[in-house]
Amino acid sequence: MFILSEEAKGEIKKRLEVSNSAKFIRLQMRKSCFMKVKLTVEESILPNDSEIVKEDLNFIIDNGECHYFRGKKLDFIPDQTGFKQFEVN
Repeated sequence: MFILSEEAKGEIKKRLEVSNSAKFIRLQMRKSCFMKVKLTVEESILPNDSEIVKEDLNFIIDNGECHYFRGKKLDFIPDQTGFKQFEVN
């Protein structure tokens, strides 16, 4: 499906540590930015989700958005102003 950069994996693990009960990582494409990804941690899977397990991380993606992630690399890129973003490329 997709691969994880070391930067993305590290940031995701930090976010999971902050959340006590969430174990799923939801990936959603940002509607206003091409190839930018919104990442949230959640406690459950919705009926229209696909679950993808990568490197002991449980990702969930809406079935309608799975095609955006095929053959891509999920990366985490902080910028100089402190804004943090995930993207697929």
